[in-house]
Amino acid sequence: MRIYLRLITLCASVALVGGTMVGPFISIAGVAPDFPIIALVIFSLAVGSIPGTIAGFMLGLVQDLSTPTLLGVQALCKTGLGFGLGRLRGRLIHGMPLVEATVIALAVVAHDLVFLVIQSSLSYETHFLSLFTRTLPAAVYSGLVGIPLLRVADYLGILRQED
Repeated sequence: MRIYLRLITLCASVALVGGTMVGPFISIAGVAPDFPIIALVIFSLAVGSIPGTIAGFMLGLVQDLSTPTLLGVQALCKTGLGFGLGRLRGRLIHGMPLVEATVIALAVVAHDLVFLVIQSSLSYETHFLSLFTRTLPAAVYSGLVGIPLLRVADYLGILRQED
């Protein structure tokens, strides 16, 4: 029970504080790390696919309510991402920074790719230039910022082997 309290506290602080206060402060040329996806990666790798799916839906719903132009798209993207990341639980070797950074970077790219496909089909404009100018730098930056956060989660005993 204490592990879940630590997990929820860490992920909520990473998603909320990181996304609203730290992200704009450390942005480079307008590109900031995607802290909500980093928090979803930590949560899904810690507890599995079903809780990761629920957490992804809730996180996406909160983000959708803040920007209601495409209501439900963030929830859809993060729900699928939480499920996919939860399926990786127990299959990754924790403690290898290159693997962890790659998982975070691929999660950012997958989320933004699905989001851009849905957004471009609804607005009849091509938004794929932002895939190269925003998504790929944000994915690399998120991977680099996510490594110490995953180390903190591992130190707190959140990322443990399956029971």
